[in-house]
Amino acid sequence: MNRGVYTVASGGMAALARLEAVAQNLANVGTPGYKAERVLFRVRPLQVDPPLNPVLAETAAQVTQVATVRDFAPGPIRISGNPLDVAIHGEGFFAVTTPRGERYTRQGSFTRDPEGWLVTQHGERVQGDGGDIRLGEGEVAIADDGTLTVDGDPAGRLKLVSFREPPALVPEGNALFAPAPAAAPETLESAQVHVQSGAVEAANVDAVASLIELVDVARGFESYMHALQRLDEVAQRSITDVGRIG
Repeated sequence: MNRGVYTVASGGMAALARLEAVAQNLANVGTPGYKAERVLFRVRPLQVDPPLNPVLAETAAQVTQVATVRDFAPGPIRISGNPLDVAIHGEGFFAVTTPRGERYTRQGSFTRDPEGWLVTQHGERVQGDGGDIRLGEGEVAIADDGTLTVDGDPAGRLKLVSFREPPALVPEGNALFAPAPAAAPETLESAQVHVQSGAVEAANVDAVASLIELVDVARGFESYMHALQRLDEVAQRSITDVGRIG
């Protein structure tokens, strides 16, 4: 097979992986606390069986996907007016309980469930320094250091944790992250916490830039497919011409 097919096909597969990541980011542009996906690639010598001779190997290459990573850059802070919404300034993640164990998020769209517990939009209980936070009835206020009060009475303090850079976290959906193996969260002290109530952190996805990238990647993928078609036509023509000469 023409070695150009391998090179073009690898480029097409890379474009498709990038297209999926951009589409995923665009689909979550309105999800508070969402962190964008980034796909990393590497160009390496073409590997085929049997191996190419050294001269051809120097002129052939293929694109391989190395990893899909999360961009943990902070998103813009948007005022919501909901006193139970909380945005983090700087480092840190909120801790919440799930059936799978403790998970972490930057999505501070909180609410109070019928039993008075502070929960996420998906029902996970938000963790404080002493465990689950129960607010009960009354007017809730959240200070800059994460301390909660209800009608002026203390009700706990939000538990925020940090990880080494880049955070060793695995996405699970709904803006939740699980710790990677051997990753140990460090609980932040009150002096290290800076939150803003009545606001949420928006997704760190630029909708306009992502739309432009989506069009660019889609055109690139289409170009790779056209190149594969042309290579196939050349191969078919070569076979036909060789047969005609014989």
